Amino acid sequence: MSARRPTSARRVPRPALAVGVVLALVCAAVCPRADAAIRSEVDATRIGLEDQLQLTITVDGASAPDQVPPPPLTNLRVIGGPSVSTQMSLINGNLSQSRSWTYWLQAAAAGRAEIGAVRARVGSEEHTAPAIAIEVVAGSVKPRQPTRRTPFAQDPLDELFGRPRGRVAEPRVFVEARPSRTRLYVGEPLLLTYSIYTQASVSGLEFGNAPQFAGFWVEDLTPPANSGGQPATVEGIGYRRFTVMLKLLFPTKAGRLTIPPTTIRLAIARQSLFDAGFVAERSTKPITVEVKPIPDAPGFSGAVGRFKASSAVDRPTLSLGEAATLRFKVEGSGNLKWVDRAPDLSVTGARVYPPQTKSDLKPQPSGIVGSRTWEFVVVPQTAGTLEIPALRFSYFDPAAGRILMSETAPLPLRVEGGTPGAMIPAPIAGTGPARATGGALALRADLEARSPGAASLSGRTVALLAGACLLLHAGLWGAGPLARRLAGAGSPGGRAGPRRDLRGALRDLEAIGRDGMTKEKAAGLIERTIHGVFGSLDDAEDERGRAVRKLLEDVQLVRYAPQLGDYSERLRELAARAGEVVRKWA
Repeated sequence: MSARRPTSARRVPRPALAVGVVLALVCAAVCPRADAAIRSEVDATRIGLEDQLQLTITVDGASAPDQVPPPPLTNLRVIGGPSVSTQMSLINGNLSQSRSWTYWLQAAAAGRAEIGAVRARVGSEEHTAPAIAIEVVAGSVKPRQPTRRTPFAQDPLDELFGRPRGRVAEPRVFVEARPSRTRLYVGEPLLLTYSIYTQASVSGLEFGNAPQFAGFWVEDLTPPANSGGQPATVEGIGYRRFTVMLKLLFPTKAGRLTIPPTTIRLAIARQSLFDAGFVAERSTKPITVEVKPIPDAPGFSGAVGRFKASSAVDRPTLSLGEAATLRFKVEGSGNLKWVDRAPDLSVTGARVYPPQTKSDLKPQPSGIVGSRTWEFVVVPQTAGTLEIPALRFSYFDPAAGRILMSETAPLPLRVEGGTPGAMIPAPIAGTGPARATGGALALRADLEARSPGAASLSGRTVALLAGACLLLHAGLWGAGPLARRLAGAGSPGGRAGPRRDLRGALRDLEAIGRDGMTKEKAAGLIERTIHGVFGSLDDAEDERGRAVRKLLEDVQLVRYAPQLGDYSERLRELAARAGEVVRKWA
């Protein structure tokens, strides 16, 4: 005869607990789980019109998202859900975590039904669960499912057989949520640690209610290995402490914020041969955090922590028509993920393109550590020595209690080729009207073709050349209006005529993206083709002029962009757009 046990405790049936623990141990041994995976499961693949279908979406791993978009449904409708649950298990000191969303579905008509693929972003990767096909027939074909037993379910036979009646002393166990601080500034990190203190073996745990962090931006951290736990003494009593969850919290507003209690249900393994084990339900205490505001100032980036800014250019010396890349880097520890606005950059004598952003950030207990880099493409438009100005990055230092500034040093950029201070000249074609400069960029191929050799000239020769230049200057000054009138008279509407045949231009554009052409070569070919067809449209304010200038701006943006990916599709789009412009306006 079994010993009497108290009927007030929630008991776990001995066979169910033993089988559950054995299955968990076997799965942990032979089924290693990835850091994050997504599953989509149904309780039947053949249902009737009168049946309900249960769909469960599960994401494994500590970085499970708070929400997963529901999959597309064919011939099915949602009649309930989602019911969200978070499961955590502690086996041999190793913690695993998953989150599930359960829907109840019903078919609309007999025939074929489908639950579409489920996609969820876990951390920095996107995971996909495949679609599930469902067969729907008339009536009801789904058998009644027996109630699933879990370590957290109460055995209905306890009352029937009047057991247990003897009381077994419950071991000491409690849970704790401990913040690293309770007074901090907006944007300053707070480490919140959830731990279990126990004197008994815990075979499983689950959250009764998901932790809530209203007013905080949350980053998940991976708990340390809990093999065997760590010894801890609380009020003179010895425990084993297991860390089950770590959260990095950043307050987003000032004032008094409260982290509400969280309930955790713990499956306590049986303590003796005659003990079936039981479920203990414990709750953390509420936590109140005082958040201080941070001062505001013009140009403040919003960063809170300790940071350092630096800048570097990849090519301090370059030829006129080439591009340099300026990298502005901010590194340190704090809330750098919040900062996404690039610094304002303007370089006299050069064109600056919008930056690309690169991040190398990792959440750690002390905050988010790493760097964020903005890469600007700088295209000089004049020869000589240009100056990239100093760039500033402002941040709030909680230790100093004020806004600090990290400033880079100015960087010289030496541009060779051409006359210092002169804008890049336009390419000169063999036929057609002369093109005004207007500050436009020359093609790189045209600049490379201009390589005047050095020559020794006598003083007399120099004097003669200077006089010829003065005469030529006077002639050009008087001939400019006449040339423009002649150019306008030679083409309809006063437009500059085509500088090359259209068929050849279209053939060149169709070749874009073939034969492994680099993006610089492809963009240069588009530019040469457009310049060859239209000549100069710098002063044209009609629809044609605006369309051609916008096309060239987009082509130059790709041409001088850093090689951060495959541009072939974008170049084919620009070539097709250039072909449309030629057919419409040439």
